[in-house]
Amino acid sequence: MRTIEEVIEGRDLNSDEFLIINNFWNKIREIQGRRDESGSKNRNLVGAALGSRRIAKREIDIETMGSLTGLARSSLQITLQQMIDDGMIYFDKDPSDLRRQIIKPTEKFLALSLDMYEETRQLVLATCKELEAIAKQK
Repeated sequence: MRTIEEVIEGRDLNSDEFLIINNFWNKIREIQGRRDESGSKNRNLVGAALGSRRIAKREIDIETMGSLTGLARSSLQITLQQMIDDGMIYFDKDPSDLRRQIIKPTEKFLALSLDMYEETRQLVLATCKELEAIAKQK
């Protein structure tokens, strides 16, 4: 699968291509908004950090989450509590250090994330096809 960058590499965007790319980013924001309807930048940062750590099969605690997101501890605590209240995450004690709290996604979060990833993958494929079609017209 070619990336969008590979499709447009080495040439300036024309107006049709720009509209396709613009539409792509609008749809990406729409997809992200469906995973977490709060639309909060902080929640998007936490969601992205959880996703990247999950892909790497590594646990994430509050200190690491703060480092990855750049959020102050107070803002992070508020965001995490809101996500707990919404059933998106929960805290689990680290068995090797009971003072350390591990942030874990719930099944609800995982299901929404999987839907989002699949929808994003389909959007990337469709966008590449649109750009390739324009490239062939030139």
